[in-house]
Amino acid sequence: MAVIKELNNRDMKRVNINESDHDFEKLNLVTLKGGGDLLKCKNCGMKGKTKDINGLYVNGNYKNPQFCKAVKTDTSKKRIKITFCTANGKVFKNLKPDSIHETVSPPPPYKEDKSGVWVMGVGEPVKVLNNEFILV
Repeated sequence: MAVIKELNNRDMKRVNINESDHDFEKLNLVTLKGGGDLLKCKNCGMKGKTKDINGLYVNGNYKNPQFCKAVKTDTSKKRIKITFCTANGKVFKNLKPDSIHETVSPPPPYKEDKSGVWVMGVGEPVKVLNNEFILV
């Protein structure tokens, strides 16, 4: 397969499947000989091969493979409901299960990414990870 030849070069980058904003689909019907699967993003067409449980390895020519070029970042305000919070400290005291918060812009030097959202903690913005909330 052409995809396998493309993915055999040494310059590979790892994409965390669970934290990326790609929408991957499996290309092969059964697991490949030697293990792994070939995946392709339905939106941007990026292809890669899995080698570990959450890792997709792609050609090193992608500048930032974690983010899908076809998905637009939504910068509008959202409301979230905390399911649980594993963070500790005074600034996280208001992040209790079932509490509802409005998202805020990240403080400098941080930037928006797909691993979570920023909300107002006690006195300062804090990041809530994707597995710790649901959208309201």
